[in-house]
Amino acid sequence: MPDTKKRRTAEELAFNAVVGRNIKYLRKYQKLNQTQVATGVKVKFQQLQKYEKGFNACSSYRLDLLAKFFKVSMDVLTDPEMIIKHQGFTALTPQDAGYLKPQADIGSLEEIKEAADGNL
Repeated sequence: MPDTKKRRTAEELAFNAVVGRNIKYLRKYQKLNQTQVATGVKVKFQQLQKYEKGFNACSSYRLDLLAKFFKVSMDVLTDPEMIIKHQGFTALTPQDAGYLKPQADIGSLEEIKEAADGNL
């Protein structure tokens, strides 16, 4: 039987993990369950679980649906530092003086949504 599994590069796996973490964060932040989000983007909740865990990649179409569902831009979903930025912290290490220091220029999720909608 031929091997039908697509071999993914380390970069692809890392990207899928980032997108998955961001989807899960936004879902939990908005107090939604996986079924609600899955229904909103027309997939089964099991597929959403696989996105969140980074097991499956999102197509650009599905990524666009997720961005619209969460009312953010697609680049928010793909940003490796989205969660840190949303929480208002720097990405510095504990040795750095500003470790986990809130940043004044980082907005709330509502501000991110408004910017994505062009309302700012």
